[in-house]
Amino acid sequence: MTSMNRLRELIPLPPSLLALAVIATGSCGAWAESFDAIFPEPTSDRWNYGFNTTTGFRPVASVFGYTGTLYEFDDRDGQIVLDFDTTALVSAAAGSDRYRVDSIVLEITLADLLLGGYDSSIDDWRTYLPPDHPEYLVDKDPGRPIEVFATGFRNGISPATWTDTTVFSPVGPFGEGVRNAFAAECLAGGGLRDVSNSVADQFTASPLAVGVVEDALPGVELAEGTVLRFEFDGSDPGVAEWLGTGLDAGRLLFSLSSLVEAEQQGGDFVDLYMRENPLVTAGVRSAATLRITGEITDGCSVPGDLDGDCVVGGGDLGIFLASWGTDDPSTDFNLDGVTNGIDLGILLSRF
Repeated sequence: MTSMNRLRELIPLPPSLLALAVIATGSCGAWAESFDAIFPEPTSDRWNYGFNTTTGFRPVASVFGYTGTLYEFDDRDGQIVLDFDTTALVSAAAGSDRYRVDSIVLEITLADLLLGGYDSSIDDWRTYLPPDHPEYLVDKDPGRPIEVFATGFRNGISPATWTDTTVFSPVGPFGEGVRNAFAAECLAGGGLRDVSNSVADQFTASPLAVGVVEDALPGVELAEGTVLRFEFDGSDPGVAEWLGTGLDAGRLLFSLSSLVEAEQQGGDFVDLYMRENPLVTAGVRSAATLRITGEITDGCSVPGDLDGDCVVGGGDLGIFLASWGTDDPSTDFNLDGVTNGIDLGILLSRF
């Protein structure tokens, strides 16, 4: 006796529902896709600094900060945008809420000696204040961290329209909070917050990750060629939303930043290799690299949804009938060890 015939004897069903169940047994639901994508260099990289006269082409770029009052610049003055087109290795347009990111590893190489000392911890904003400021805090570890953030946009620029030759700002190199692309932290409720003036705005920015070097001791000067590693995942809801939006659009744009203090014609700049550097093109050094692992999920978790289409319907009934009389845990809803009429009643209550 077939499962359908046995079901007809045990629990009478309307003919239309039985026909739907027969048809649905051959249907398939939403798909899932795992990915482990490695990008050996950015699609483009940009020294996001107001006085950069070679936009779109730069062999070396620097990250640094300026918290003085002599000039009107962002606290995080020298930033770098790293642009990765992900469409070749991670399917785009699956729906931003379907991307689950288990791990992201971003690496970039020092193009010069890192002066001022290695620091792998986030520093409180008050440690960047002048020592005579009433809110000043002593930085208890040496050096300043190099951090990676999301990239936000303003002034009518968007991730879809920004390129590595887009103008720095509509008002020129001077001014605070005016750059078109900026380092941004991911907010818990969604959206991004500009961290370019985190000291002036009196908050400690939350990066995606801080650059670390395995076995390096705090305070040491790192040699040219040292690889900085930034690692994080999508467990934070705000970060997950930003990653999902970017992967859905097929583009992730990161911003590197540091508040290593710069001085006019000097200071402890952090120099990093860009993709146009001759040593990079010759294979002697590497530009930024990205590895991202995760899954494009079926996009829903509806009780009784067996075919992954986010709705309990005929497709689920067909799958259920194929498991009739078995101990399949996906269809044994009351967990009594067998898929039977009781479980059918539960399934039908969810239609």
